[in-house]
Amino acid sequence: MAKKIINLPSISRVVAGSIAILELPIGSTYQFIRFGATGTALAVGMIELIRVIVDGRVIQEYKNLQRLFDSNIYHNRSADTVNDFSLYFRDDDYDQLAAKRTPALGTDGLQTVNIEITLGATFPANGTLVAHALIDTKREQLGVFTRIRETSINSAVAGQIEYDKLVRGGAVYKAIHLWKADISSVILEADGNKIIEAPKAVLERIQKSVRPVARVPVTAKATHIDFCLEGDDGDLLNTAGMNDLRIRMNFDTSGVCEVSTEQLDVWIP
Repeated sequence: MAKKIINLPSISRVVAGSIAILELPIGSTYQFIRFGATGTALAVGMIELIRVIVDGRVIQEYKNLQRLFDSNIYHNRSADTVNDFSLYFRDDDYDQLAAKRTPALGTDGLQTVNIEITLGATFPANGTLVAHALIDTKREQLGVFTRIRETSINSAVAGQIEYDKLVRGGAVYKAIHLWKADISSVILEADGNKIIEAPKAVLERIQKSVRPVARVPVTAKATHIDFCLEGDDGDLLNTAGMNDLRIRMNFDTSGVCEVSTEQLDVWIP
């Protein structure tokens, strides 16, 4: 399969307080997209919600550019800056080449694939956004892809807090990220059975030790649960037939925990 690096079409509505839109050409299979940004005193906080929208449906979302940075850091990808950042569809966490390529964004047969980037009110007046992509020229339909969801839980008290809003019914989880700095331990239960029970330090030690891709936990911001540590897609958490799935987290202080999940999903037109 021939790979190309291409210059993508102009991004529209690149003005402060707007939602900039990149319309991807249909037909190619997208491995990842690199964005370049410029502007006087441009800062990370000026770029907010980022969403990937396929035929009107959101398949990936990041709270803001910093969340995208942190996600890429955890997966040990090349460093991002506000002037040079990337959105990945292929996934090099997997051990086998075919598995790495499987989540790439095939667009054959789709109507629209848009990437929306919310620009803050202080985005510079001379600011610009451009994009390039690594693509596979073989036309493929969107089959298996990585879905990224963002939700949250707010607790007025410290202590063990329970979160039971994870999607089940066949959802296949690759990772769950708990974005709160002081979650000291977690228990993950499926139908009453403990799958994970560990303090944050133990989770991080294991995540940093694995191969082929050692993780880089964002310890100052999050606690991570990862089901793909050895790169084997057979280790992912499959919720088919599962009646209950919940996380018990130990909050050292009260407050909000933002939960982002990575799961393999199958596109249904």
